[in-house]
Amino acid sequence: MIGLWEAINVDVGEENMTPVAKWFRFKEDGTTESGNGWLKNYDGTWEYDAGKSTFGSNDPLGIKDEAGAFKVSFDKEYMYWEREEDGMPVKVTLKPVNELPMSPADFLKGVWGIESITKDGVSILDQFDPNGKHYLHIRWDRIYRNRNSEGEIFTGYWHIHGHRSEITLLPHTEGKIAESWRIEVNEKELLMVGISDTNRNIERKYVRRNTF
Repeated sequence: MIGLWEAINVDVGEENMTPVAKWFRFKEDGTTESGNGWLKNYDGTWEYDAGKSTFGSNDPLGIKDEAGAFKVSFDKEYMYWEREEDGMPVKVTLKPVNELPMSPADFLKGVWGIESITKDGVSILDQFDPNGKHYLHIRWDRIYRNRNSEGEIFTGYWHIHGHRSEITLLPHTEGKIAESWRIEVNEKELLMVGISDTNRNIERKYVRRNTF
């Protein structure tokens, strides 16, 4: 088990609950850490019982894992964890990796300039950004800055879904409502497809900028 592993599939009962870019690192000194993408969110210790082929971890805050240890098995490519949680079977499939997997949140940070925007497949760029001043700035501290075509800047919080490539923008401005978008993002491009009632059928395409 020693090394870095990425969870590539998690089944809970009949549902697939695979988290985004989830990883676990098990060290020879009995410590473990895990996270999502470049965000580490757990430190603790781990134990493997070779006789029973079971694995468990211990939270440093003393939070007990009521579901108990996982049954562990291996094949040539993967490691499998299995146990029961709340009366449902859980199976986790992990593969060994050499680097931390990147999540959409890791790619999102930066400044994005609008390239196109459509509604129902028809361009609305001239109405949305007639002065060419719009950009979207995604900050590391989970704050976003949205500059409109008049040069006004509006801020809010951004939140990434733990199991899907979706972002929700929650404005600080009173009266403005939160909107969720399905996203595809890499080093250079960001695609946002509206999935809320207020932005459905709207598609925005951005390119990464190195200036505001």
